[in-house]
Parts: sequence; structure tokens; C-alpha cells
Amino acid sequence: MKKLLITILALITVSGFAQKNNYSNQLSEFKIDAAKLTIGGIIEVSYEHVGFDSSGYGVSVLINPRENDAYFEKFSVTPFYRMYFLRRADYGAKGLFVEGFSKFSFGTEDDYFLNNYQNEDYFDAAIGLSLGKKWVNRNGFVLEIFVGGGRTLGFSEASPEGLFRGGVFIGKRF
Repeated sequence: MKKLLITILALITVSGFAQKNNYSNQLSEFKIDAAKLTIGGIIEVSYEHVGFDSSGYGVSVLINPRENDAYFEKFSVTPFYRMYFLRRADYGAKGLFVEGFSKFSFGTEDDYFLNNYQNEDYFDAAIGLSLGKKWVNRNGFVLEIFVGGGRTLGFSEASPEGLFRGGVFIGKRF
């Protein structure tokens, strides 16, 4: 019994003095898609919660303020979950990742049929996968590049059958 008590006290003492990883005090990231903003004037912001060293979850919100734009989505919300593959101690949820996502979007499909221009609004949901890479420097600045795609669930006839997800996000980890 005495050996068990000494062992437990030693483990508690050692764990109290263990060095924390860099990612343990930085649990949130806020990012903006620089590519969509500069090329098309489309605003997509993203929040990610880094709960563990090899995974994170979050949500992206896209707002397209232009009325007659070639981009079909006007508003979307995209929850996601990511698994990171670099397992080194200094890599806290950064490096290569695979992302599973769902997307809920509103938009307008432009239909050019026999010179009859029609706009048809839609709402749809989609699921998909993305691949990407994230870099985080010592000050917590984030650069993230990813690409993926998904399939809509077909709630509306006007919605597209598939969708693209991707971007070049820059942001800050707190």
C-alpha cells in the first residue's frame, strides 16, 4: 500500500511539472479567405477550435454581397471537422489535414435556356471532403491552403449537383 501511495504521489508531481505543448494554450483560430476576397469580392470567414493535437472542428460563413455575380452561392454555412497527420510535439493541429464538411447554402442559379434569362433561387445542403495544409508560425499567424468537393443532397431542382470547397485562408491563432 505504501509503494502504491508513493507511486501515485510521484506521478502527480511529475505530471504537474511536465512541459506544456505549444498548442495547449492556443485553442481558437479566426481566418479569412484572401483568394475569394481579392478575386471576387466574396467574404468567407472561418473559426476553428483546436481541441486536441491532431484534430479540430469549426465553421465557415460565406457572404456574397454582389447581385449579378458569376459565383452562384449568396450565403452559406459550412461546419467542418479536421484530422491532422503530423504527430510531432511542436505541431499542434497544423500540417497536412483531411476535412469532412457539410454545407448549407442559399444561392441563385442563372439559367440561359433559348435566350430566356431566368434566375431561380435555391436552398440546399451538401457533404464532402477536402485536403489541405496549414502552417502556423511562432506568433500564431496562420496560412491555410485546401481544396475539396462535395455532392448536394438535392433539396431543390435549381441547386447544382456538386460543389467546390477551397481557398487560401490567412488568420491568427489565439
